[in-house]
Amino acid sequence: MSYENAKANLREFGKELNLEALDFDQNNTCILGIDNAFSLHITYEPHSDRLYLYSPILDGLPKDDKILLKLYGRLLEGSMLGGQMAGGGIGVAPKEELILMHCTLDMGLGVDASALRRFAALFVEMVEKWRAIVAKIIAGEDPGPFQYPAGGAPGGGKQAPTSGGAPHQPPGSRPGERFIKI
Repeated sequence: MSYENAKANLREFGKELNLEALDFDQNNTCILGIDNAFSLHITYEPHSDRLYLYSPILDGLPKDDKILLKLYGRLLEGSMLGGQMAGGGIGVAPKEELILMHCTLDMGLGVDASALRRFAALFVEMVEKWRAIVAKIIAGEDPGPFQYPAGGAPGGGKQAPTSGGAPHQPPGSRPGERFIKI
């Protein structure tokens, strides 16, 4: 049942993109090119009933140790609790010199056929954002504080600085508050 849900999600996503023939290959993966800039991989994993979305952030690690350390630090900061990674995180394959951003979507009971369609745009926006940040770091530039794309922080919260400036405040909280009131 979950695999059928994953296929239905992929079909709905294809309709959104005006691509009728989206389907999983023999490895339960669908790979899409995004603006001839990077690829979006969507893989269904039957043992977990999840769709895995992942895209390269960088192919070819910097040789300068100082830049590599700055890059790793910024990526770790951004992936803290998935806060700046659309709820996902970052993976590094040093031997392959590859950095991937990844997220998962549950395909179990109760998930509708438009979950992927609703989520994919946010994921692609965040990949683009992180690719730009990484490019600046590798060029020796300061990418500045993280800024959410035009739609604002996920969940509608206000963006808060994550490096430099004031300490991070949860969306909707005021400086000095320690907890979010529910």
